Amino acid sequence: MVPLSQIDFKLLLCLNSLLEHKNVSRAADQMQMSQPAMSRALGKLRELFSDPLFVRTSHGMEPTARAQALANPLQATLDQLSSLLISEDFSPALSQRNFKLHMSSYGSQAYLGDIAAAFYLLAPNAQLEVINIQEKSLIQQSAQSIDLAITSQQTLVPDYFHQLYLGDEQMCCFMNNQHPLCVNKLDIDGYLAYPHVVISLGGGPSMPVDEHLSRLGKSRQIGLRTPHFVSALEVVSKTQMLLNTTPLVPAKFIKQFALVRQKIPFQMPLNHYYLNWPPTLHKDPGHMWLRALCAKVIRKSILVPVSGEI
Repeated sequence: MVPLSQIDFKLLLCLNSLLEHKNVSRAADQMQMSQPAMSRALGKLRELFSDPLFVRTSHGMEPTARAQALANPLQATLDQLSSLLISEDFSPALSQRNFKLHMSSYGSQAYLGDIAAAFYLLAPNAQLEVINIQEKSLIQQSAQSIDLAITSQQTLVPDYFHQLYLGDEQMCCFMNNQHPLCVNKLDIDGYLAYPHVVISLGGGPSMPVDEHLSRLGKSRQIGLRTPHFVSALEVVSKTQMLLNTTPLVPAKFIKQFALVRQKIPFQMPLNHYYLNWPPTLHKDPGHMWLRALCAKVIRKSILVPVSGEI
């Protein structure tokens, strides 16, 4: 058996042309070769397969039994090799692909409904799988298990990932509408007088708010830590605890949970939001469609969106 590494791929194309035309001259014309070059190729093929492959008869050049047996497998092999060079097309309407979206509880409440509506309108047979994101989960998991992650700057992202900036939101302080602090402008003393609910992504105990307070020489009391956003809003509605968060999701529940929004009594940096994906999917047509869809939906929802190409 001849090793594949020693086989000239062009010889297989020559054999396929000879099988089609059963004529050296016509096969040479199709391959844009001279007739002597095609004859030399036939000689190499006979040596390679230890068979004459074609013999002259009164009806012209006829394939041997060995050549006939090679015809269908050879054509199938060449078709498969050709398919490697063709760019894969993606049709949302025909796709049955499962896409994994990594996002926080906040991200799910903020964007998932609109993403799903747009997604299933265009790709009714495809699937979305939502995976809860934690602060370090993207750097702890294999890139093969991640399709697309929707994050803020608080999530650690591998430095080799591609990232698309979506826009910003400003953090606010939420409380129930019977809270003693809801009447007047919130000051730092009132802000620190009540315990706070913290929505945790599974990272360390320190949050941006705490880091800023530390620089001011102050600290707050944490009353509850939870990864679940809506339950945090419900707790705030039934207690005197405060919640610091961006306003998009609370705005959806502000009547249901009788909430009031106040400005945090010190300057906090904006929350930045991003799409993130591994380089293995950067040129994948299906993934390019998904991230364009998600970017469009999120930029419609986010309070300070940015425009830009995917």
